[in-house]
Amino acid sequence: MPKLQIFLAEESPSTHDLTDEKVTVGRLPDNTLQISDESISSHHAELVHENGVYHLHDLGSTNGTFVNGEQVTDAILKEGDQVRFGKVDSVFSEDMLPGASQPLPETKEIAAQAGAASARPVDFVNTSPFPKEVRGRDPVGIAATVLAVLGGLGFAAALYGVYLLMQAPGI
Repeated sequence: MPKLQIFLAEESPSTHDLTDEKVTVGRLPDNTLQISDESISSHHAELVHENGVYHLHDLGSTNGTFVNGEQVTDAILKEGDQVRFGKVDSVFSEDMLPGASQPLPETKEIAAQAGAASARPVDFVNTSPFPKEVRGRDPVGIAATVLAVLGGLGFAAALYGVYLLMQAPGI
């Protein structure tokens, strides 16, 4: 049985079986399929089952009817067509009969080629928010480290001298 799956932004998708020969889509309650969205016209479009296929007719809607991204006034729907009424997306599907099959899509031979070079493009710009780490000698940092080590050694020598003086007999 053909179906129309409607995707509303705030709700989970809803699936509607297309059981009637003519299904009207619109915002008003007198439509077969009522969609409460401000982008949908009062009587937006209709789906008519003729000669084994569904025809989609836009009824002069304000925001248009689209099939697979193209605005249409009339279209024949096929399995998997993406239909948009105003700003509301939907997908048309036909349940296949048991044993029926769809033809496979045609395949194309694609030849893979290795890259000629792996150098950075000439116009490459790094957009990282983190600056690149620069590795080099920092003379101020080296001097500060040397002074800290010498100061630590001097302090340790002074403590050792005090210790020796306290251990000396008679002082």
